[in-house]
Amino acid sequence: MKKTKLTVAASLIITCGMVIAQILPPRPVPSEAPASEFSAERAIEHIRVIAQRPHPTGSEENRAVREYILNELTSLGLETETQRDGDLENVLGWIPGTHSSDALLLTAHYDSTVQSPGAMDDGSGVAALLETARALTSHPRPRNTIVFLFTDGEEGGLFGAKAFIAHHPWAKDVRIVIGLDAGGIRGPAVLSTTSPNNGWLIRQLIQAGDTIIGNSAISSLGYSSTDFGRAFKPAGYSGYAFDLYWDKRDGAEDNLDNINPASVQHHGNHALALARHFGNLEGMVDPQEPDAVYFSILQLFTINYPSSWAGAISLVVAVIFIIVLVYGLRRGILSLRGMAYGALILLASLIFASIPYLFLEYVIGYWEPKATFDWDHRLVDQPLPMSVIFLSSLALIILWHSLSRMNNKINLSDITLGALAPMGIGVCVTSIILPGISFAFTWPLLICLLERIIWFRNPTNGNSTGATLRLAISGIVVTAIVLPSILLGIFDQLLLSLASLGVLCGFLLPHIHFLLGNLPTNLT
Repeated sequence: MKKTKLTVAASLIITCGMVIAQILPPRPVPSEAPASEFSAERAIEHIRVIAQRPHPTGSEENRAVREYILNELTSLGLETETQRDGDLENVLGWIPGTHSSDALLLTAHYDSTVQSPGAMDDGSGVAALLETARALTSHPRPRNTIVFLFTDGEEGGLFGAKAFIAHHPWAKDVRIVIGLDAGGIRGPAVLSTTSPNNGWLIRQLIQAGDTIIGNSAISSLGYSSTDFGRAFKPAGYSGYAFDLYWDKRDGAEDNLDNINPASVQHHGNHALALARHFGNLEGMVDPQEPDAVYFSILQLFTINYPSSWAGAISLVVAVIFIIVLVYGLRRGILSLRGMAYGALILLASLIFASIPYLFLEYVIGYWEPKATFDWDHRLVDQPLPMSVIFLSSLALIILWHSLSRMNNKINLSDITLGALAPMGIGVCVTSIILPGISFAFTWPLLICLLERIIWFRNPTNGNSTGATLRLAISGIVVTAIVLPSILLGIFDQLLLSLASLGVLCGFLLPHIHFLLGNLPTNLT
């Protein structure tokens, strides 16, 4: 029994570690890397020039940054121009296509707020585009035109992007837009949003060989207040927004001392991979295929299917749930009363998961306003305090699940399947209303149901190697599917992410009881 517990525990811990590793930005590439590669070290040299001091629109510092960008683009051999619109002035550089005037547009804003040097917001995006342009010039010209747009006036209301869309003659040639921005100073470059009907776009992203950090749940629930999210997307352009949003600091702290090379590298990896893909793609017009449901499994592969399939998949899962339920009731393994108790345990765990957040918001925040956003003079959405909140919620959920077994009249079969009943409701609701997040319910529930079927058919084989492997494999797959959304969303959607942690623990309820020593061997 001790070895089987160790196996299950180790599999879950290793999976959690792999999930964390997969969502972290990549290791920065040194400046000595080949010219064809994107190097964060080379890109950061640009940031050191443009983020020496705040450079809001209309300032002398802003003019100096603009001149630097123009000079860098010219030195690379790109054709350049500026677009003036009132007090703001966009900078454009482009690589003409050899066969098509259809254009891929890569964009970042070069202005900062009055109090911020803008090292990461959006110096990281500007530097990523300059280094991407350099890497592209080391290869023959692409088939399609590639335009680099450095917008002015983003911080004041996205005026530069809106001016380009409304007045620049190239706007009509743009087929795909890729926006890079940063609301925080570290973390992965998350695919925060795409244009509607993104089925083709997601497939192209996968074919580009770019590792997606994000999924359709993040895209469905997130909101990108960037040039792409609030200017290009509403104007009907197809494309993607990549955002950095971990560790949001006071504006003055977005400075040269807090540059994060790994985040810059991740921005650049996206920009260069997609520029090469779309730059040489024959037929760059988005056919506007239905929205995709997509998610990655430990960065090994990405599952991608039309959202219209979500309803049919949920129906299959619902039928399997009914089959498991009827089978368990007929064999006397399950009781409706016990399952109701299991469902209540799951619903209560969602509340317990939210207690750390509610305590900060409504208890400490009552005595000390804004306490939830300020912890030891640092914002709460930084990695360390967020880890404390996450682990506190996890500890409360595990404690609650352990205490729930004190009712000896209810067997663990009832509790575990009963806890899956609300998940079934989640599958049905999300597949209809928000199919983009349905995968986080549908596939884990299917895995758990299949494991339950084998469990019910072999109720006396609890200590076998097969039973241990089933428990370990189901835990690995469920964790790999659900945990990335929780960790990515916790910096932006804290309460929802903590509730999702309760959902994950509901799927892993038999694993938790097994590791706590509460799982009877004749029910494994």
